[in-house]
Amino acid sequence: MSKLVNDVSGLSPDQRAVLELRLKQMRSPGGGGSHSEDIITDAISEDDENLVFTESVERVDGLLSKFYGRFPWPWPTMKFEYLEDPYFETVMLNQDIGDWKHQVVPKEASIWVAGCGTNQAIFTALKFPKAKVIGSDVSAKSLEICAENARQLGLTNLELKEESINHVTYKEQFDYVISTGVIHHNADPRISLDRLVAALKPDGVMELLVYNRYHRTVTSAFQKAVRIFGEGRGTVDFEADFAIAKKIAGSVSVRGTLEKAFIQYMDYSESDFADLLIQPVEHSYTVESFDALGDSCGLEMLYPSISLYVKSLASTSYNLEFTDPELQELYDKLPDVRRWQVTNLIMQDKSPMLWFYFQRKDSAHKRKSEAQLCEEFLDTRFKRHKTTQRSYLREADGTYVSLPESVIYPPSIAHASVSDILDAVDTQPSMREVFRSLNLEPTFQRVNEARLKLTTRAFPYLRAIN
Repeated sequence: MSKLVNDVSGLSPDQRAVLELRLKQMRSPGGGGSHSEDIITDAISEDDENLVFTESVERVDGLLSKFYGRFPWPWPTMKFEYLEDPYFETVMLNQDIGDWKHQVVPKEASIWVAGCGTNQAIFTALKFPKAKVIGSDVSAKSLEICAENARQLGLTNLELKEESINHVTYKEQFDYVISTGVIHHNADPRISLDRLVAALKPDGVMELLVYNRYHRTVTSAFQKAVRIFGEGRGTVDFEADFAIAKKIAGSVSVRGTLEKAFIQYMDYSESDFADLLIQPVEHSYTVESFDALGDSCGLEMLYPSISLYVKSLASTSYNLEFTDPELQELYDKLPDVRRWQVTNLIMQDKSPMLWFYFQRKDSAHKRKSEAQLCEEFLDTRFKRHKTTQRSYLREADGTYVSLPESVIYPPSIAHASVSDILDAVDTQPSMREVFRSLNLEPTFQRVNEARLKLTTRAFPYLRAIN
């Protein structure tokens, strides 16, 4: 026992209480004392997150169905948009993962949105109109909202299914699997991710978002505090939890803490507030533990995804720039995942979201480092990539109407740091020659910034010429 006490001497009183409970369990018959250090590690991990209800996959599935039945999420969007070039998004998705020939994700892909909520499957079906899209969710209410909106938009490439991602039986069916903000709300994210991997074709691409541990300190703690208030009820009552959470958040001192944590939704819709502060279950990760989770399920981490959802955030880049040249060289030479982990550790709550592409480890497409992608980028010729965009606008009665006018897409000008590169591009010279003509040194950081801010889904200005 003395060794264990020494090992955990720096724990908080709450963490010590968890350990005391676990140690009592270890001393009881069948307590599993032979694995004591593993149990202690698990206890510490659980105390960092909101895992009070993670008794079984089935229980959490039921809670999530009930929770999102009462608080459908996300909020009703004011606008749905689509591009008149049906393959525009597929081209850019392939460039996101360094496929300059636009072949990894096929033009008429099979796509699964695993945990689609009220609108993500619609956004996906609109972005990939030639694809066949399946949207799955445990919430009948969320799917009801999604189905009604899809009907209004006249979508014909979308199928919705009420099902748990923990119990689906898809086998190597999809070219592209999207699951953003989903598996971290399940009882055991590895079980959920195993199902997603089984559904992915051997050469397919997966887009995953899980919570960044450094972003969720306040929310996880708040959720656990609300759970404590409800311990005496003997049942889960989200209405009561919501009322308690509102009262806590209304406290002047508590509200200040929440605002410091960049929680901006206390005066927004009920669903926004509830999704942040009374979630039934919330796991969170670092770059390192997220990579390990993927690895344990047969995946390899590819590259960060800068989605349209996060492109306006202050921090989207996993590559840091230092004033010390030697430090910069050391940092740039780190393997990608280790470099991103350094960024995650140094920036902490200011680090980017954990939104990444993955592929199966047995994929025929060998993973390239970001440095290799940059070299290929320099040797590639590009042309301006433009199309037109149309919109559906939400009326006061909740219905969507098609706007008559179209606009040029992408609508905004490139970021100032890469605008000169964009202006210099034509269909003849390679990007390396463009850099040379502008007297730009092709350092990893400079080239990677240009690649990310000119040739990706978030910044879709240039299309590779094959």
